[in-house]
Amino acid sequence: MTARTLAPFDPDVVRPWSLGEGPRGALLIHGFASTPPELRRLGETLAASGFRCHAPVLPGHGTTPADLERTRWKDWAACVGVAFDDLAAECSDVMVVGQSMGGTLALHLAAHDLRVRAVATLAAPIWLSGPLAPLLPVLKRVVRWHRAGDDVDLWHPDAVEELHSYGIRPTRSIDELRRLCAVVRNELAQVRAPVLVVHGERDRSIDPRCAREIARRLVDSAAVKLELLPRSGHAISVDVDHQSVNTEILQWFERHAPAARAAAPARR
Repeated sequence: MTARTLAPFDPDVVRPWSLGEGPRGALLIHGFASTPPELRRLGETLAASGFRCHAPVLPGHGTTPADLERTRWKDWAACVGVAFDDLAAECSDVMVVGQSMGGTLALHLAAHDLRVRAVATLAAPIWLSGPLAPLLPVLKRVVRWHRAGDDVDLWHPDAVEELHSYGIRPTRSIDELRRLCAVVRNELAQVRAPVLVVHGERDRSIDPRCAREIARRLVDSAAVKLELLPRSGHAISVDVDHQSVNTEILQWFERHAPAARAAAPARR
């Protein structure tokens, strides 16, 4: 359930998690102002097929919005890099999947690290929509907090109970997300890994046109697949199509890192 105050989360609910064993790894990155539980179902699907899965908590997330305010997008990216290194030390192949901003961070990682075997993004932004987005560099200096609306775009509104995210977000942090999107938008041509791009057409948080633009800019990726879901809202990992999406991600990862070719883990 979405937090609507500055009170901290229950740490037992939003802590990082790891599932599965095996020579192939999967790093699962949650979204902006959110937490690892939103990708738990996907992790269970991957772990059941032999993937070693890890979902870290990004800096400033899973505690209070005030903690988020003190972080920058490079802190989030650095956390993803460290988590990837940890998995790569134990696994021969490592895939990366992210929900919302987590997908943008996955693309950023893949643009800079050729060890990324395959990527899947769920509702990843490469720009922020709305009339206030261009004003964020100024707005963050005069308006400290932005309250998330109660308008739920999910096909199954009750699925919001599986999400644990800040209902109040620092305007400064939203501007950091804007800056991350601008950086990654210009990095997409550097991505070499195969990328599965998934977006819900009911998404009212991130413009579904971002998915088409991501796919268009992945000019040197080994493979690109774009999947638009007419029924799903922003939180694809818990919405009506989550089971079929989880299966599609598993198949994408299996295709680009088959179990039979996985070598012994490369340890540092």
